[in-house]
Amino acid sequence: MSARIFEPPRPPRRWGLWIVSALVVVAVLVGAAVRIIDTAGRCGDGVREATGGECVGVTDGAYTFENMHGLSAKIHTENDNVAKSGAPSVAIAYIEAMSGGSTDRGPEATRQAVSGAYLAQRALNAERSTLPKIRLLLANTGGGDRHWSQVVDQLIAMKDKEHLVAVAGFGQSNDRTMNAVKRLRAAGLPMVGATVAADGLSSPTAGFYRVSFPNRDQTAAAAGYLKKQQRTHPGYRVQVIRDGNERDDYNTSLYEDFSAAARRAGLDVDDEVIPFRSGEGEEATAGNALSLVADKVCDDPKPPDAVYFAGRGRELRRFIEAAGEGGRHCRTTVLSGSSALGVYFDTGGDRHRAELAKLAQRWKYSQLTVYYTAFTHPEISKEVYGKGKNGPFADFERAYRDEIGGPTTALASGQAMLGHDATYAIGKAARTAVGVYGTRQATARMVLAMLEQTNGRSRVRGISGYIAFDPDTGEPMDRPLALVELRHPTDTGEAGDIYRFVAPLHTDR
Repeated sequence: MSARIFEPPRPPRRWGLWIVSALVVVAVLVGAAVRIIDTAGRCGDGVREATGGECVGVTDGAYTFENMHGLSAKIHTENDNVAKSGAPSVAIAYIEAMSGGSTDRGPEATRQAVSGAYLAQRALNAERSTLPKIRLLLANTGGGDRHWSQVVDQLIAMKDKEHLVAVAGFGQSNDRTMNAVKRLRAAGLPMVGATVAADGLSSPTAGFYRVSFPNRDQTAAAAGYLKKQQRTHPGYRVQVIRDGNERDDYNTSLYEDFSAAARRAGLDVDDEVIPFRSGEGEEATAGNALSLVADKVCDDPKPPDAVYFAGRGRELRRFIEAAGEGGRHCRTTVLSGSSALGVYFDTGGDRHRAELAKLAQRWKYSQLTVYYTAFTHPEISKEVYGKGKNGPFADFERAYRDEIGGPTTALASGQAMLGHDATYAIGKAARTAVGVYGTRQATARMVLAMLEQTNGRSRVRGISGYIAFDPDTGEPMDRPLALVELRHPTDTGEAGDIYRFVAPLHTDR
């Protein structure tokens, strides 16, 4: 009798289970790969690493752009407090090359402007029993505004999702800013420019407003000032230096506008215009050209009494350095436009301190006096509102000292004042829209309608003076520009008290 050996039955082949398991594994791997691809080059929510390693995009302050350390955290905290309050809110985006690096706009000027925008947000949210609350977003277009297109696309996508009602800022007048403004206008997002001057930004189509003055206003005021000098001092001679770089709308319009304004004012200007040509990536060439320009002006047996410099601040700095080369004297007055701030585009660190010390030495040798038509200055606020504490500047100065820190002499550049006023005008328009339309929430279309009416009795008390926009052009009204003397740095290379107020200047409008 043979023993039977018991063999347990073989388990059934579960092909379906194996296939499902395999599909799950594949899905997990694919999902992980997608996440890796999605986060590759990602700096933070809404911010991506662009070509060259710079992080560009839009953030609520959770991500910190270079040069915004500390300030981004304050903005993020304020935004978080608004979200926790549960109150209806709208977003305002502040757009600029956040790390500086544009043609003549350095990181410190950008930081000051964003500081002003933050103080406007704080001031608006501190007003009791008012809606909507304000969330401030920072939009970095990258050095030279190279990545403007993707950032503008982000902003347009946030219009409904984030209740984005308007965009403030725009630090640099260039073709990329022009294109950004056109696309945002077409998308129905109103804008208030803070520190841009190009005439080409004006349009009869509503959508773009600014608290800064266009070149045609600046040159009209400059020509009027120089004509007054000619009346007072017979034989007062004026010559023009112009940047012939036709790719730069700021330079081109500054020269053309000044020529037209001089004719209107009856200003006598030398027939000979001294040209040079700047260009991106051509710093050495521009420096050579400006050395020749300085030779023509300074080595003239009888130098002109005044020179109108139709160019940007970086080139003006090279002219100043060339004028004092080798201990040469060049006793003339240089008058330029708002871009003259670019003389101080680099102001931090040991390397820049050494460069500023060299600039100070050359400047003192040359004995040049440098004036420019500034968008604003603390003294303009006093001119508009009266001396003492009648205006809002004293409170703004106190808030800047407490919240931002650093010397309040930095406010004399006007950048923080303008960043504040551009943002504040939008916030006030959103508040007015809620009252006019009887809703707890404002939209971009409502804010646009209120910005159109920000003039006359509906003007806003800004730090730089009254905020009022020409209903036909969107240009600023009801306050003067400032004639400011730009002074040389200290011998040790510190940019100290460098903005001296000279006089208010009035435009044709």
